[in-house]
Formats: sequence, C-alpha cells, structure tokens
Amino acid sequence: MDTTGIEDYIQQVQQGTTEAFIPIVEAYQRQLFIYCCRLLGDEQDAEDAVQDIFLKAYKSIYSYAQAVSFSAWLYKIAYNHCLNLIRKRQLYNKLSRIWKGHIVAESAEQEYLKGVFNEPLSKALTKLSGEERSLLILYVFHDKSYTEIGEIAGKSPEAVRKKITRVRKKVKEDINISQEEGQWEHTWIQTKS
Repeated sequence: MDTTGIEDYIQQVQQGTTEAFIPIVEAYQRQLFIYCCRLLGDEQDAEDAVQDIFLKAYKSIYSYAQAVSFSAWLYKIAYNHCLNLIRKRQLYNKLSRIWKGHIVAESAEQEYLKGVFNEPLSKALTKLSGEERSLLILYVFHDKSYTEIGEIAGKSPEAVRKKITRVRKKVKEDINISQEEGQWEHTWIQTKS
C-alpha cells in the first residue's frame, strides 16, 4: 500500500473511525513481525511484541504527525518496545545465573538465530547489544535509510551511519575469528586422528 493510502487511513483513525486501523495493521504486520523475530530471536515473543506494538500505536496515533514517515514512527515504537524486552530478558538471565549459581543454557534468541543464519553470523549477532543488532537489522534486512533509522533510534543520520559502520566491522571481525577458530579446530582434529 502506498504512503498516501496509509495517511488516509491514519486520518480516519484520528477522526474516530477505528475500523480504519485494520488496513494499517495488514500493511505493516508482516514486516514488523520479521523485524521483531530477528531482533528478539523468538517467534512467539515476536508475535506478542507485534500485538503490543500495534496496541501502543493505536493508543498514540493521535500524536502522530506527518513530520516523519508513518513507517519510521511505527518502527520507533517497535524499536523501543523490543529493546525494553531484551533488557528485561538480560536482567532475568543475570538473576537466574546468580540464583542458580551456574550458567544458563543457550537462550531462545541464540537457538533461533542459529536456525536462520549460518553459525559464525549467528554467534556474531548474539554478541551485539540489542541496539546494535536493531540498527543492523533495520539497515541490512529492512532497507531503511540512515535518515529513517535516525528517526527510529532518535539519532542523527550521520551518527547512525557511523554506528552501523562500526557494527558491521565488529560482525565481520567476529565472523573471521569464528572461521579461524573453526579452521584451527578442524586442523587440530585431523592431526589428532
């Protein structure tokens, strides 16, 4: 659906026609689900997050102004919601380790990323902070411009460009290290046989 059509539906919702929110959900539901899945690493968490995101968007749609694109406005809600979920998950995992006195098994996020990406890339992505992973996902998988990502993350386009450049370099280095370790393990196993 084009942006003009979306803006028409937004105006209808702002004027009290609640049914006009349905085409908005239909237009963005799939891409938000994919974004949340990649960021949260769990399909069920992503489904729940998308529902929460649309609920938040509906409740605050009256504050939306066309100064930014609706897509960026909606992704900003998703970005903040997912980062909050990741922070809560990390806190829970830390507390679990303290209470249990041992390291917890791989998270659902790590398991999911292994199934979607090759092992070196999934390892590199799990080492990133939620913000870093989100910026990279928006740029690489959702084809968002630096300007759009800046609107979503509350940063200048130049700051986003620099951050994404650093994150891409970090991922590339982690992948190279992982591949070197894999080659070393393979060589070591062959010499031990």
